[in-house]
Amino acid sequence: MTGIAGRGVLASVAASVLFGAISLLGGVLEGFGPEETTAWRVLLILAALLPIVLAASRRPVQRALTARVLRSPRLIVVVLVDAAILGLQLWVFMWGPANGQTQAVALGYFLLPLAMVVVGRAVFRDRLSGWQRAAVLAALVGVVAELAITRSIGWPAVLIVVLYPVYFALRRSTGLGDLHGFLLEVGVLAVVAVPVVVHGLIGHAADGGLPPAFGALLLVAVLSGAAMVLYILASQWLPMPVFGLLSYLEPVLILGAALLLGEHLSPGDAVVYGPIAIALALLACGTLRRRRPSRAR
Repeated sequence: MTGIAGRGVLASVAASVLFGAISLLGGVLEGFGPEETTAWRVLLILAALLPIVLAASRRPVQRALTARVLRSPRLIVVVLVDAAILGLQLWVFMWGPANGQTQAVALGYFLLPLAMVVVGRAVFRDRLSGWQRAAVLAALVGVVAELAITRSIGWPAVLIVVLYPVYFALRRSTGLGDLHGFLLEVGVLAVVAVPVVVHGLIGHAADGGLPPAFGALLLVAVLSGAAMVLYILASQWLPMPVFGLLSYLEPVLILGAALLLGEHLSPGDAVVYGPIAIALALLACGTLRRRRPSRAR
């Protein structure tokens, strides 16, 4: 495994751990709706990005990319579409824990890596190793079992599994897949987030002050900034199939957050999550086997 791929794996795992923590905290933000929470997340993600992307060494790249986008109506539309998809994903991620639907969100993220693998193979001709193929098949067994048990997929899962692959495919195909492109998307979202935050602060002031959960809200926003930066870096450093398969760690942690928040698993859920755990083990084995020959060389 190359140095860039190794950094991509570490960034993806760290992002998944942070997303799991955010999902857990999302269930205890009493007094804040998902729209207000999402707006705070957007502003703190922007605050995390600005020092990185606008550093002296990166500033010319950001200016050049921004100028390229502004000269192209097609790229402007892509940035606006990507910003809308990103905003919806950030919102549903907070809506689920606040409404007892964390498992539905987790299912969407269980389905997402399969969709990413399909898009990577069909659109970008990415190759899969034997270990990765076995991991996909094992994960597919778990997904099919979930569909057989529930006989339906909630709209949060559909929103995640349909739109996120479109988001990453658009970013990659237009050359907007790095942090500089991500800054443009977050900047668009910040235009909407600022009035939402201001309106919320005015409303809380009229009600007697900020709710006690404001500290937890700020922590969620700070973790969001770090998690999204790591997530975008991982998507940039890894092939789409590998990036998608590593994303299985995130729904596992989100599912753990759901259990801690009081949601329950049925006995049949073992049929769903067992194959997915096997998929993660197969992916880990494949990664280790690839790393040993590279070290020997």
